[in-house]
Amino acid sequence: MNKLFMLIFSLIFISGCGEEETSVGPSLEPELVGCEAANIYDWDSVEFSATLDQNQDTWIAFSLEEITLFSVFLDQTGFECSIYSGCDGAIGAGEPLFQFESIGNGVEIGIVSEGDYWLNLLNTRNRADFTFRIELNDIIYGCTDDDALNYNETANIDDGNCLFNDCTTDYWTSNFGDMILDCDGNCAPASWVGDGWCDDGAYAIVNEEGEEIPVNLWCDELNFDEGDCEVIVEDCTEGLIEDCNGICAPESWLGDGYCDDGSYEYNGNDIYFNCDEFNNDEGDCDVLGRTTQQRPYPNGKIPTQ
Repeated sequence: MNKLFMLIFSLIFISGCGEEETSVGPSLEPELVGCEAANIYDWDSVEFSATLDQNQDTWIAFSLEEITLFSVFLDQTGFECSIYSGCDGAIGAGEPLFQFESIGNGVEIGIVSEGDYWLNLLNTRNRADFTFRIELNDIIYGCTDDDALNYNETANIDDGNCLFNDCTTDYWTSNFGDMILDCDGNCAPASWVGDGWCDDGAYAIVNEEGEEIPVNLWCDELNFDEGDCEVIVEDCTEGLIEDCNGICAPESWLGDGYCDDGSYEYNGNDIYFNCDEFNNDEGDCDVLGRTTQQRPYPNGKIPTQ
């Protein structure tokens, strides 16, 4: 065989084998996105600042080593925050454990057990710069209802053991009928709700020890005494003054020759000027001997003012 031919064949064979070897190798890995590309933070230092366009989101991940109570702080409104206990590719695994919209300050998340978590921040509004952080809180169990007898002002997790006044005792029911808890957690007659009198602490009942207990029904839970306290006149208009019970009435009724001891009405209210403050209606009620200083109060109401 021709030596020149053999040399050329050998060079071609060796060159071909080398090209095949260099072309065989591992393929490039795909770029991570979404949840799987989350920035990982140490739990004690979850704080950062960033910018997101409208409908743009970002992910972070963190790991808890023990059960804890934490709050999320984000200084912009309109960010949807979703926390997951797992990551499934680019999205969170399963339903969010917590989901809320930021309001420009802190939101208490609650108790979270140890484990890994992924948090998604989605800007639902215009492009915005924001600062995000997570704060840890010690868990303090106790009664968190400030109307309870054993209210614990330092507790941040309710233990379900709140104690309230017992309003079903014979004393209460025999004297006042059915009882409820008022806005301050005190026993109050159920019949006082919506009875036409504004029970905002102005009237009281007497307990077994003879103590006067003001009744406060002026709160959202009791519909502001079913409307009795919705309209509160702070000052009387010109020409009117408050009578013995704080009801606006014509000042000209004082000493006009008529005894205003509840016998006359103004704007649907019985008017009383026959008290020491008004010199017993400037003497109008002296002749008649009518010295009742205040209107009669139904259902055992005792004025506290």
